[in-house]
Amino acid sequence: MLKKDGLAESRFSAFLYRFRGYILGLLAVALVAVPPCLFPKQFYINDCIAGIIVALPLFVASAFLRVRTRQFIGEHTRGKIHDANELVTVGVYSHVRHPLYISNTGFAIGFAFFHLGVTFWVVPFALVVVLFEASLAQIENRFLERKFGDVWRAWASKTPNFFPRSGSVFGCSPSASPQRTFWQAFFADCSTWLWLLFCNLVLIFRKVMVFYV
Repeated sequence: MLKKDGLAESRFSAFLYRFRGYILGLLAVALVAVPPCLFPKQFYINDCIAGIIVALPLFVASAFLRVRTRQFIGEHTRGKIHDANELVTVGVYSHVRHPLYISNTGFAIGFAFFHLGVTFWVVPFALVVVLFEASLAQIENRFLERKFGDVWRAWASKTPNFFPRSGSVFGCSPSASPQRTFWQAFFADCSTWLWLLFCNLVLIFRKVMVFYV
């Protein structure tokens, strides 16, 4: 029974990781389908404007964290199966184990605030995103532990999943040597920035259409 449960969990984890992009896409479609919080007809800070004020620093911080992370890792990891040639433990990874998942979560919650404003409806969407990204992080933990064993366990024992014990996730470990400059890492992620820009334009178009119709 335990063996069957383990096999089922392994298959589910493989499914979740393989189709993570599609799942996030479905969440994005669900967000767009929800009626947006609208701009005020006269200038004042309503739920919509407050949501944009919250979303902008989330976008900036998430983008900066993503670029800092990309400075210390190799090529993109958009494959359908897990793969890792080495365990990265320097730079951002000396503070948290899953900076890219933190960045993804920040972007997603930023989109929710941008579209829905500072309203209750942000809460269920944010919870779903957090649970999804946390699940992916646990899948990655298990994969890395199997592949790197004691090396991973030693690193994990002093490096939390998401919340740094001290310092900033934007910093570096003293001995860190980035593989790329900041701008090289930025332009290496062009497809991500184009996708995020497209999502923002869709949400803006949705607001404008509802506002004027």
